[in-house]
Amino acid sequence: MIVTTRRIAMPFTPAQLAAQMQNPHPFPPPNLATWSASTLANQAPMLAAYFAYWDGVQNWITLNGGNGAPFGWDNLIGLEKNGQQVVLLGPQQTAPFNDAFNDVRTHRGSPGFRLFQASQAAERLIRFLPNL
Repeated sequence: MIVTTRRIAMPFTPAQLAAQMQNPHPFPPPNLATWSASTLANQAPMLAAYFAYWDGVQNWITLNGGNGAPFGWDNLIGLEKNGQQVVLLGPQQTAPFNDAFNDVRTHRGSPGFRLFQASQAAERLIRFLPNL
């Protein structure tokens, strides 16, 4: 008889998400400051590293309590505070998640993608998460 075990993912807190976005283990720390200072003219060589970082954060979310669907303001499955699923209240709370996840997903691969805006959005969300 073969017995298999399935890992049950525990939810993650805002502090854990912020920590993962700042230092996405097991990947190298992101270059958020460098990416935030980029321009449309010099961003091309940095895009692959940024998207590896961004995909890594999404994968971490999925492995740590997310539901496998794209994470963003409209899908916070797995993000809990004090044992309760986080529910965002109004645009002041939805905007940081929208900017860091939904907008990046929408504009990824488009000619107008702006690395500096995506990276700045991640930095804002990292600063916002402790306030949830």
